Amino acid sequence: MEKRELIHEMLKKIEGGRSVAAAYLGMSDIKFNNRLYESKGCRFFSVDELLALQSLSQSSLVAEYFAERSDTLVVPMPEPDTLVVPMPEPDTLDNVELYHMGLRSNVKGSAVDELILGSIQDDGGIDRKEEEKIMAAHRQHMASRDSQVKATLRVYGRGKSDHNKTQHSG
Repeated sequence: MEKRELIHEMLKKIEGGRSVAAAYLGMSDIKFNNRLYESKGCRFFSVDELLALQSLSQSSLVAEYFAERSDTLVVPMPEPDTLVVPMPEPDTLDNVELYHMGLRSNVKGSAVDELILGSIQDDGGIDRKEEEKIMAAHRQHMASRDSQVKATLRVYGRGKSDHNKTQHSG
């Protein structure tokens, strides 16, 4: 994704679009456009402004933009209204719930593999649109796996006081 495309993607997620984004940053629509297209001696948006637009758009697009450039992966934290299953309450976590979380994570991982296989079987390669779908599914899988690992640590993790007791009781 190029930097202008980043702005356009965030604008799609902002109710009111460009005008609301410009006002949020404290600038006119004309100034916003000059910054976007780096015209009339204006520089592109600062990192702080990009983060403000990311917040306004309620997305992780800026993080994903920079992660893509450093060959890293952004794994969004699960929220109750996303496809990722939210972290269960500590008192409901048990081996059965951990098993179910593992199954859900495996299903999401299989979905990634299916997308890859389907893309390759179609025409022998993966185009940009297919890549975006694959990476979106991969992020969902990693977020699901992250929840599963954190839940396991909640169930089986030992607090510092427990850890200290076992170290000093030997």
